[in-house]
Amino acid sequence: MVSLDYKPLSLRSTTQLTTRHASLASGTLLALGSTLLMPISYAAETAATTVTNETTLEGVTVTAKRKPATAPAANPNADHEAPYKIDKSGNNKFTEPLLNVSKTITVIGKEQLADTGTTALRDLMRTQPAITLGTGEGGNAQGDRFIIRGFEARGDVFVDGMRDPGVTTREVFAAEQIEIAKGASSTFAGRGTTGGAINSITKKPQNTNFTKGSLTLGDDKRATLDANRVINDKLKVRANVMVQDSDIAGRDEVYDKRKGIALSADYKATDKVKILTDYYHLKGEQMPDRGHPWDRATNAPAAVDRNNFYGIVGRDFQDTSADIFTSTIDVDFTANTRWTTKVRKGETTNDYIVSTPSSINGLTDSTTITNRASTASFTNKFQGINSQITHELHKGNTEHTLVGGVEFSKEKVTNQGYVLDTYNASTNPTGVVPPNINVKDPDNHAIAPGIKSRSDSTSLVEADVKSFYVMDTVKFGKKWQVFGGLRYEQFDITRQAREGTYDSNSDSSDSTNFSSGHVGLIYKPRENASFYASASTSANLPGEMFDSGGVEYGGITPLTVALKKPEENKTVEVGTKWNIRGDNLAVGAAIFQTDKKNKIEVTGTGTSQEAHQSGEVRVQGVELNASGNITPKLSVTGGVAYLDTEVTNSATASNIGLELANVAPKSAYIQTKYQVTPKLAVGGAVTYKDKIKAGTFAASVKDANGNEVMLPSSTRLDLMAQYKVSKKLTTQLNINNVENKTIYEAFYRSSAPFTYVAPGRSINVTFNYDF
Repeated sequence: MVSLDYKPLSLRSTTQLTTRHASLASGTLLALGSTLLMPISYAAETAATTVTNETTLEGVTVTAKRKPATAPAANPNADHEAPYKIDKSGNNKFTEPLLNVSKTITVIGKEQLADTGTTALRDLMRTQPAITLGTGEGGNAQGDRFIIRGFEARGDVFVDGMRDPGVTTREVFAAEQIEIAKGASSTFAGRGTTGGAINSITKKPQNTNFTKGSLTLGDDKRATLDANRVINDKLKVRANVMVQDSDIAGRDEVYDKRKGIALSADYKATDKVKILTDYYHLKGEQMPDRGHPWDRATNAPAAVDRNNFYGIVGRDFQDTSADIFTSTIDVDFTANTRWTTKVRKGETTNDYIVSTPSSINGLTDSTTITNRASTASFTNKFQGINSQITHELHKGNTEHTLVGGVEFSKEKVTNQGYVLDTYNASTNPTGVVPPNINVKDPDNHAIAPGIKSRSDSTSLVEADVKSFYVMDTVKFGKKWQVFGGLRYEQFDITRQAREGTYDSNSDSSDSTNFSSGHVGLIYKPRENASFYASASTSANLPGEMFDSGGVEYGGITPLTVALKKPEENKTVEVGTKWNIRGDNLAVGAAIFQTDKKNKIEVTGTGTSQEAHQSGEVRVQGVELNASGNITPKLSVTGGVAYLDTEVTNSATASNIGLELANVAPKSAYIQTKYQVTPKLAVGGAVTYKDKIKAGTFAASVKDANGNEVMLPSSTRLDLMAQYKVSKKLTTQLNINNVENKTIYEAFYRSSAPFTYVAPGRSINVTFNYDF
């Protein structure tokens, strides 16, 4: 027998780069652009063809190695030859490959995360098209806050298909891949999910023994260990460990310390029953950072040194933690019927004191701001269960994949903040006067009010959620597929501003139910392609944001309870997906429209404040994406997005016709990697974000001269190089924000008193070792 490595002709005949001295940014944009805009006819010509595994010629057998076995620790959902291309979701509600899902789903695998040196979920989301960051404010918690396709998504974060409790800061050390489902998604994910949902798929035990470690030195100091052991034919276990102690590049006094461990065990009880248990722990210690003050005189962020920090060292802090236990039982009743039950219990905490820079009106050497601080101490206790049956039914030329399930969850969220020792002539004459901080030269060690005590009262939110869903994917031969899904959700919530004491002016309770649906039609002109059209709905429920007690932040109050209706959302999307270049490159394009009605708005102030459900919004857009190998040596992932947002109705007449606040109309992200030699690879990434306008709902904030308040557009370049020193040791260099640009990525929603500052240039060297 003669064994030969074989590649399809489409992979052996590759186009060479003709412009040798083009910049990395230009080459990256050209690579993705040419891929995304490739005519469908050309895509069809280069589509993957089936490769015969064995051919016998006159007694000589030729074995074609088309798809190699999964390498140890590789992502089981990815293309083995093109790790940037993820073929399937890790969420069992999606029963089809991503190629055949009638929805835009962006998936970022651990290979992409490792190549860019990404460690936190926030670091990833700041790069993604159609997504912007929000700020921690007085009305919502300091932590991860994301806006997807123009809509709030801080409560729409999931782990392995179940909602992740609490607003906190999140890591990626235990993630196999991060999935971002775009458009209204309540059928799959429940309440909220207007612009989309974020789902982290965790690393599970695999069938081979391996131990991999990494050590990062530079601006980030970080070590990780990923170990898998097959104990016997029934039991396999995996452990991921992480520790980090980092400074934030370009920010004085700001640090980020984390420790995490993820343990999982997969036990095959019988041939038909499998039990998976996992425990996740994360502890974070950060210096919270709300960036720079806004200068009303220039209608821009204050023109200060990018490193300037306006917090108080020794007092300000943010401590977060997560402890989550999950157990999953899979029972294969038959070859076509599987029952999966997942039970989760967990607790997250978010404890902080954070300084908030005030806006200024003109900058001189003597300009000061008075230090003011926000405090909170959230504890979110969560327990939930998801039980689902999946059944395949074949009849003639028709195939059904039926999914039916129930989800129940209970959450209890408490918040007992801090009382600072602030001077008050009547109530605290021995207290400390908040210091005035020089804007150009801030003193981060100024004497400021410290912690006097914990708050006398603890706010309490309790929520019970019951959901029932059914889905069906019907295949009519090889060309047509139809998807349909329905979900019913019952949402009960109560809130007390002071736990144990009822206050009719602030305490509230509500019971809301809603139904959502998703229908999709798919036409497959060939096996490697799909055209689809879909319509889906979702609902935002009064009080669904447990970290807030304010109407405009999604919290529950007597005002919202009186409204009685959920905000209703509908997304219509038409798109196409293709697997080309020998099945190693996925490209897609989508046109979509999302409409929201019954949007809650607030008019008036104080006792005259009123809530209305008159708001209506329309977001139209286009997204293009690609991931995988353009050639065997050149990998790419990323996309571009354009959003056209409009307030179509509002209780405030002047809002009608305005854009939505906190949205970048145009955005793009492109990441590439080129294997120069078997040992050397180089790559990089370009991130672009358009201008972002300020406002609470509509982009309505203007300066004294009537000019719109907005953040400038930004472009960031990152570079990477990898070198394989030996069979076991690989080194990697990452330089992020190569040009050391000052990038403002988010700001306070109304009069813009502060703006978040993205990290400056960071340089890290990572050593990866296979033990």
